[in-house]
Amino acid sequence: MRKAKKDHGTTKLVEGDKSLKPGLKVALLEDVVTTGGSSLKAVESLRAAGAEVVGIVALVDRQEGGAETIRSAGLPLVTIATRGDFMES
Repeated sequence: MRKAKKDHGTTKLVEGDKSLKPGLKVALLEDVVTTGGSSLKAVESLRAAGAEVVGIVALVDRQEGGAETIRSAGLPLVTIATRGDFMES
């Protein structure tokens, strides 16, 4: 899933969309969640392509409100680490 179509390569917003069958359950994988806005836009695009988004997995939550935004949209969010995990004590 990309934020915007690229002008090179496959020029697709959703990679692998030919494999998406209506109702296919998918989890969105994010590297970083900040505000949650990009994640929710990606969810909209995946749903438009026919996927049923069952949740989001993020490598890092920057703890800037994104987790709350995603969860308030009714989506489960699992994070591997938070920004706090990388801060010195």
